[in-house]
Amino acid sequence: MEPKDSSKKIVDGFKKTAKYLRKSEEIKDKVQNATESFTEHLGEIKDQSKEYLGITKNLTAEQLGNLKSEGLDLQKIFRSKDFVYYKTDAIAIVLRKLGKTKEFMDEVDKLTREGYRLVHQEVIRNIPLGGGFSFPLGSFYFFQHIKYITKS
Repeated sequence: MEPKDSSKKIVDGFKKTAKYLRKSEEIKDKVQNATESFTEHLGEIKDQSKEYLGITKNLTAEQLGNLKSEGLDLQKIFRSKDFVYYKTDAIAIVLRKLGKTKEFMDEVDKLTREGYRLVHQEVIRNIPLGGGFSFPLGSFYFFQHIKYITKS
């Protein structure tokens, strides 16, 4: 092997190495740009997530407060010995607890004789059983006095 050929191989080797180094720099720049872009977008996503998390926390706290208040109201209502929960000249709301059928029917009879008519019933479910089922605690019966019922 002649020295010329050897020098040419070395020079060619340097050229290839320089070419690879340039390619490597290009790849490094692309990776760096992608990393910067990703980091910038990640920061935006993080900021939006914090904003949504704050809103979600506030809504959840409000809903939990409402549920707690509703639960306390229901406890108070169901501990009452009275069947009539609320009564005015226009409406009467009667609580039908499980059991005590005779007493409930007596109260309905009394209201009917006073001129009240049943207009709505709402089942109260409070004891979750899992799988989306809940145990009914009782029902509200809404009565309206006949002089306040419009004729259609």
